[in-house]
Amino acid sequence: DDPDAPVVVLYTKEGCTLCDKVKDVLKSLPQNEFPHSLEQVDITDQEHVGWYDKYKYDIPVLHINNKYWTKHRLDQVEAKTALTEALEGTFEPRSGEPDAAAMERKQAQRKSNQ
Repeated sequence: DDPDAPVVVLYTKEGCTLCDKVKDVLKSLPQNEFPHSLEQVDITDQEHVGWYDKYKYDIPVLHINNKYWTKHRLDQVEAKTALTEALEGTFEPRSGEPDAAAMERKQAQRKSNQ
């Protein structure tokens, strides 16, 4: 295990077929070229209620080294690009991180203003 290898976190839940596809993409990468570890967080576990509130409509969601990476789908090109950036120390959070709770608050606010 490479202590400098990027840590990929997959936010998932049981029965998430898109999550399985994301895992397959990550597993298909040669570890000697794109070393990384994969941790999975089940957003339906009680201790992960904060992640559930943010990501309940958008799994899979991926982070690299605690920074938002992507949601829904992943291809090999994007995986290689992001992991290379993480290995080089240049990975920056991507735009478009979902936040279901914030979205729901905005919708409730709009309804109350009508």
